[in-house]
Amino acid sequence: MSKFKILVKVTGSIAAYKVAYLVSRLVQNNCEVKVAATQSALKFVGAATFEGLTGNPVFTDTFEPGKMMSHINLVKWADLTIVVPADANTINKFTAGIADNLITSLFLAHDWKKPYLIAPAMNVAMLKHPATRRSLKILEEWGIKILPTGSGHLACGDEGEGKLLEPEIIFGYIFNELRKKEVKNKRVLITGGATKEQIDKVRFVSNLSTGRTSAELADALYLQGFNVTLLKAQGAVNPKFDVRIFEFHDFKNLRNKLKDLISSENFNAVIHLAAVSDFSPDFIELEETKLNLPLKNKLDSNVKQFKITFGKNEKIVNRLKEWSKERKVQIVSFKFLDKTNSERKEEEIKKLLAMSEAVVFNSIEGRENGIQKLFEFYRANGEARKNLKLNDLIKEISKLLMEVK
Repeated sequence: MSKFKILVKVTGSIAAYKVAYLVSRLVQNNCEVKVAATQSALKFVGAATFEGLTGNPVFTDTFEPGKMMSHINLVKWADLTIVVPADANTINKFTAGIADNLITSLFLAHDWKKPYLIAPAMNVAMLKHPATRRSLKILEEWGIKILPTGSGHLACGDEGEGKLLEPEIIFGYIFNELRKKEVKNKRVLITGGATKEQIDKVRFVSNLSTGRTSAELADALYLQGFNVTLLKAQGAVNPKFDVRIFEFHDFKNLRNKLKDLISSENFNAVIHLAAVSDFSPDFIELEETKLNLPLKNKLDSNVKQFKITFGKNEKIVNRLKEWSKERKVQIVSFKFLDKTNSERKEEEIKKLLAMSEAVVFNSIEGRENGIQKLFEFYRANGEARKNLKLNDLIKEISKLLMEVK
């Protein structure tokens, strides 16, 4: 049995060809999909394509024999409706209450308790036209989810906004909307990537973290319906989906932004994955001169020798519950181990579990040997999972988040 029923409404845009991939992606993820299309849309992509992908006939005519009540029955059937691509003509008809084809008639019969998404695609001038801008604003006020458009080279040769989002991104929006109720709109903050401690205008001290794990975790939780915020290092890997993003650069910047976020907003959970510098440079000694760091200018490359003194940074994870506006916040902390400190693992687990509900360990050995990174997951209730691949780790974290009241 299909988990979700999706009604895909296709209008007359050259971007309609992208919908075939989107429909295929939905079907592969156990969704039952039905397609309703305007006659204009079928000039770009034939009905046979959609019928072949969905296993269902394509709905096009309000007055087709045997389907006279399609505009009512399809609305009742669908868990979610998306118009993709949505052309300017259809968007403006929606707000005018016009019902001159199956797509517009379906809109007038929409069940407002169900999610409705619109993915616009059109020429930049049409998108910026006052009528279209007004219509999009009105639709948003009515509770319709308006997806953004991409920017770049358009089919007509113009440059600018109006490109249809890539199908994979639209897929993310759909699943996030469908699963919001399942996770009860829980809000999760993830930190990721490496801090960069500045020496001068062009030099810094950092580590090897790319932020890839935090980006993949953010994407996975977003697809499960969580409201995800990612506080990531500048230059770290970006998530694919519509995750709210803030950036940090050094330890102090990360500390301050993290404190501001969790003290001003209610997050149900904080997943502290950032690779935080244990030490920050305090000052530099050049011959007889001692200067505070970071330097305001570039360090002279002709200098033959210098000494940098580092100061110890506080452990941010120890302060998260203290800073949090949500008193019942769940903390998942990450700890990176190498061969020299793996013997202290039990001690580290005990220490971190005093400050968090779960601890994740990963090792440098996998990176050195070029094998897939494996994780160990420990919970305050005594549960432990070892040799987890990233997908398995995400399942464990999701399980923990679903238990949050």
